[in-house]
Amino acid sequence: MTLHLLAVLALGLMCGSELNVAAFAHPMLNRQPLEVHVRMRASLAALFGRVMPFWMAGSALLNLLLLLPFEHLNDSAWRLAAVAFAIQALAVVFSLVGPVPINNRIIKWTPESLPEDWQKQEDRWDQYHWWRTCGLIAAFAILVLSVRAP
Repeated sequence: MTLHLLAVLALGLMCGSELNVAAFAHPMLNRQPLEVHVRMRASLAALFGRVMPFWMAGSALLNLLLLLPFEHLNDSAWRLAAVAFAIQALAVVFSLVGPVPINNRIIKWTPESLPEDWQKQEDRWDQYHWWRTCGLIAAFAILVLSVRAP
């Protein structure tokens, strides 16, 4: 049960962080002057680019461990945890092909070196991020259900 709660906690905290970026941080940055916007966006991209690979992989690993026999989940809980893990695994793959390449470009931006399509790239990243966040929230809800599955 401890591993189950750790998996829920790790995924729940990550969902909160992801939702904060999508719903509050980036919309607030979009209202800032260009120089502030670009420098903060690049700084956040660098920070999350270092932290999120470990957080996403660690959270998915905790969920994967729930699926191993030593955790002794009943059939319903195991199925729910498996669905949550599948969503998390898809989110990791999606991240690698969608937002991560854009994030790696944003890290290098300065107000003086913005590409012509910088806003389009940011909008695409934000859209990808919303999709990923919604998926992770669904995985979190399913994982929470697995704790009390009959």
